[in-house]
Order: sequence, then structure tokens, then C-alpha cells
Amino acid sequence: MSENNKIEERKVSVPEKIDLIGVLSDILYGVKKLWIIMIAIIAACTLRSYISTTRSYTPQYEASATMAVVTTSGSSLDTQSAQQMASVFPYVLTSGVLADVVADAMGVSSLPGSIRVEAEENANLLTMTVTSGDPQKAYDLLHAVIEYYPQVGEFVFGQTKLQILDETGVPENGNEEVVIRGSYRDGAIQGIAVSAVILAAFILLHKTVKSTNEIKKRINLTHLASIPAIKVKKRKNHAQAPLCVLNQRVPDLYLQSMRNLCMRLIKEVEEQNLKTLLVTSSIPGEGKTTIAVNLAILMARQGKKVILADCDLRSPAVAKVLGEKHTHAGTCSVLKNNSTLEKELCTIQVDEENTLQVLYGGEPSKTDSGLLASKQMESLVEKLCERADVVILDTAPAQLLADASMMARYVDSALYVIRYDYTKMSRIREGIQSLDISGINMLGYIFNSDSSTKRKRYNYGYGYSYGHYGYYSSQGKLRDTGKREDSSGRIIKT
Repeated sequence: MSENNKIEERKVSVPEKIDLIGVLSDILYGVKKLWIIMIAIIAACTLRSYISTTRSYTPQYEASATMAVVTTSGSSLDTQSAQQMASVFPYVLTSGVLADVVADAMGVSSLPGSIRVEAEENANLLTMTVTSGDPQKAYDLLHAVIEYYPQVGEFVFGQTKLQILDETGVPENGNEEVVIRGSYRDGAIQGIAVSAVILAAFILLHKTVKSTNEIKKRINLTHLASIPAIKVKKRKNHAQAPLCVLNQRVPDLYLQSMRNLCMRLIKEVEEQNLKTLLVTSSIPGEGKTTIAVNLAILMARQGKKVILADCDLRSPAVAKVLGEKHTHAGTCSVLKNNSTLEKELCTIQVDEENTLQVLYGGEPSKTDSGLLASKQMESLVEKLCERADVVILDTAPAQLLADASMMARYVDSALYVIRYDYTKMSRIREGIQSLDISGINMLGYIFNSDSSTKRKRYNYGYGYSYGHYGYYSSQGKLRDTGKREDSSGRIIKT
């Protein structure tokens, strides 16, 4: 057997290690998401236990006495005799003889309480405790047992008596406070147990992707960029979507990460001589349209002739992201030959010098998606390529629908958008596999709305940092390329 085969065999035989850090991370994540529900459950269980206990609780009074075991002559018995008396007491009591004698003495048919006896270690002392629902009966029963126990046990211990050293007297406290505290504890434990079950179920069922490491372990796809999670309030008088880079209120951190991604893709497009770029995701809501729109705008600002086409005929959203209020017949109308490409292409000014051409999707249509696999679609893509350096196509989610896969045969490359803590790994794999079958060139994936990137700087090998473009030398130092960025974000030579 060769050395390589031996190494491979050892790898197979090694069991998979449990990722404790990952497990703890999932637990903390679940607690963060469910802590309000968990606290509510614990509080509800505690309250239920308290109410149940207070309604059903019957006060129990305890009378106790500590006694020395002595002979009838007054001499003390040894410690062993006291221990023996305590151990034999349950049998004497359950035999019925002592119970009958004490009950007759008290004038009742049965003992009005429970009795227990404990022996002190290394001493000839006994502690007797009587519990009853009536404080006076508890006290009377205690003294009756103390009086008649030596007589009933005489055949075992000989002539002895119990000399009282200390007693509680008639009990006044029915242990209600202790029982109530116990109800709080029991209810809280029940609530914690229920919360733990819910937390475990949440962790098992809510297996969404929360890190690029998870993706790296299961999917062989290049990580192009992580776009930070940014919250921006949309103003009523502002046309664009909150995260559209045309919106002046977009935070610098988000804009910086999108520019990094844009520069990396421009490099890939130029090196691989790509013309068309399909942007998709696994399911709706992952931000693919916003990514596609922003990439188109930023590429146009770099002097590229870019056409952005909305090919999600079922749910077109490019117009919404760009804040376009006018209606357009759009892609669907062009494919049906009801309108011309020249008429439907719209021009948007992205800065003082550059423009972006947009083909809007038009009205949503669930019945026209078959057009994406038609000769008309192939012809449309060819016409778009003739007019632009780069054509970006925003398509429907790949895991749910076959629209993106149908278009893949006309497109050079694809970008896959994965949103942080939104999609399950199984759906991501299925979506990528559906595209991979078509043979399309998968450039990589974009990890969108990544909450872990809020305080990170973005370096992708060519050294971008706050308006300064460069590249890293072999020694890892940033070298100046003589390029700067103007107020619109476009690279200019200096």
C-alpha cells in the first residue's frame, strides 16, 4: 500500500470532531433570538406553580423535641442503644401497637399526624418530629409518643425512658413560606426545562448559514466579498432604496465593501474576457437585486459601458431599488416583440460623466417565465452584449425556480448571493447545483448582510482602503499605483 493511500485511510478512519465552538455559538445565537420568549416561559411556569401551590396548600405544623435516652434509674444509655432505638422506631410504629396505644391515650381512632425519629451521631440523643395539620394536635401527639414509646419498646431495649432536653412547644408557623419558596424554585426549573427544549428545537430547525466557514466546509465556491449588515431608514421623500449607492445616506462601510467587490469583479471580467454576469440567490429576500443594481452603478462609475437587465419576470424589483416611479413595458414586452429594445432601454446618470443603461422588468408575470429559455432571450442577450462592455442580469432565485438555470446557457458567468442567517445550507447547495448543471462559470458568492463584518476592514489582495487603490507586494506592503478616487467614487489617475 502506498504512503498516500495510507494517509487517506487514516483520514477516513478518524471520526469527525464535534465543533464545540460552533455548538456554543449556536446556543448563544439561539438565546439571543429567544431570550424574551424564554424569560416569559420561565415567568409563566413560576407563576403557575405559585398559584397551584397556594390554592392546594394545607398548612402543616411541626412540633419537635430533642431527648436523651436514659434508664429508669436515671443513667444514660450508650450511643449504640440510642441509634438502635431510632432505627427500630419505624417498625415499632408500623406494627400498630404504638399507634393503637397513642391513639387510645389521645381518644382518637387514628394518629392525627406523621412521626419521624432521628438519632444524633456519636451521642445518646434522639430528635422526634411530629407533623400535623393542627398545631395543638401536633404538640399533643409528640408528647404522647414520647410517653408511650419506651413502654412499647421495652421488650427490645429494656426499661428506658426519654428525657426531654429541648422542645419547640406548640408550633405557630405552618411552613407556608418554605413551601411558597419551593413553588418558585420548582416553577423556575420547569420553565428552564421547557425553554431548553424550545432552544434545542430552534437550533436544530433553524440551521441557517451564519459564517463563511460553514459555506467553505460544504460548498466549493469562491468567497468574493462579505457585505456588512447596515440599517438605514428610508425617507419618504427619497426615491432610491436605502442601500442603493445612489442614495447619499448609504454608510461609508457599506459603500466601501461594495466598491471592493466591484473592483474585484472588474478584474475578473477583464482577465477572463467576460461580457455577461448573472446575479441570483437561493430564495427571495437575500438582496440579490440590490447587489446587482449597486454593482452596475459602481462599474459604470469606473467608465465601463454597463447594461442592467431585470430578468426576474415573476417579481421584477430593479425599478424599486432605483426608485423609478414611471412604468415600463420592460423585458417581457421586448421578448414578446410588443416593444423594441431601443424604446425600453433607459439611461440613468450615475455621476457627472458616466451613465448606466437599464432594462426594467415591467409588470410581474408568472406565465411568461418560459420566454427566458426562448430564442428571443438568446437574441436579446446578444443585442445587449453589442451595446455594452458588461451586461448584468438580475434573475429569479435559483433554488425555487428554474428561471436562472434556463438563462445560464446564454450567460458567461454567475454571482451567487447568500444572506447571513437567512437561508439553510440545503437550499444553497440545491440552488448552486441547479446552476452548475448548466455548465455556467460560477465566479463565486457574496455573503450579504454579514453582521460579523461591521468593524472589519476590507482587503481583497489589491489593497483598497478609504479612497486609495493599490496592491500588495510580495512582502505584504501596500504599494501605490498612482490612482485616486474622485467625489463620485470613480478612479482617476494622479
